[in-house]
Amino acid sequence: MNKETIGKYVAVLGLLLFWAPLWGIVDSYLIMSSSFQEITLFGSNEPKISQEEMSSTALSTVTGFILFLVALCFLTFSVVGLNYRTKWLFWALIIYSTLLLFMFPVGTVLGVTVLAALVLNRKKFGLDGDVTKPLTK
Repeated sequence: MNKETIGKYVAVLGLLLFWAPLWGIVDSYLIMSSSFQEITLFGSNEPKISQEEMSSTALSTVTGFILFLVALCFLTFSVVGLNYRTKWLFWALIIYSTLLLFMFPVGTVLGVTVLAALVLNRKKFGLDGDVTKPLTK
């Protein structure tokens, strides 16, 4: 396999793993909601959540964030190490960086940093010229 093909696969894998924290949080929510449903069904006056359920919710959230860090490493390796810079990857990184802005405070700093780096290096991604450049006939 050539360098471009490897870069493409690493970039796609990084983009897929980017959503791992969301799945970790959704899994935590589902586990906690089922626990509270059991509490209301059996009508105990003292709501207790088992230690196993709490540890599984924490584990799924932590696993999601660890996979998110792996995704960032894959994306960085694809763009910087393998020099894989295409238009679709540029726009996917723009969208993902915009979504990172809402993960205050660390995601906001990371999102602003990545957006600034992408805008400053947009010509390296094969985009057609400068956006502010007037059209010539």
